[in-house]
Amino acid sequence: MYKLHILILFMLSIFLLSCHKKEIISTEKETVDYRFIGTWEFINGNNKEKYTFFDNNKIVYSNDDKNAPNNNKVYTYEWKKEGNNYYYRLWDNKLDNWSDFPIKYINTNIIKIYSDFFKKSYI
Repeated sequence: MYKLHILILFMLSIFLLSCHKKEIISTEKETVDYRFIGTWEFINGNNKEKYTFFDNNKIVYSNDDKNAPNNNKVYTYEWKKEGNNYYYRLWDNKLDNWSDFPIKYINTNIIKIYSDFFKKSYI
C-alpha cells in the first residue's frame, strides 16, 4: 500500500510539472542561423541603419538619420529560416504575417539585406 501511494504521488508530480507553462520566446527557436548573430551597420552619409540579431530569433532594427531625426525608428522582429529562405514578422505579434526576408551571408564581416551591404560592428 505504501508503494502505491508513492507511485501515485510520483505520477501526480510528473503530471503537474508537465502542465507548467514555460515561457516560449520564439516558436521558431530551432532555426537560428548563428552566422548572423551580432550587430550589423550600414552607413550612407548621415543615415545609419543597424540590425542586431539575437540567438532567440529576435532582431532589433534601428535607423539614425541626422537629417530627419523625427523619422528615426526602432522595430523588433522575429525571424526564421526554412530551407534556404528567411522570413520575418513583428516580434510577439501572432497577427502579423511572415514576409520574405532577403538576407544573404557574405562573410564574417559583411551581410546583404535587400540591396545594402551591412558591416559587422565589433563595438
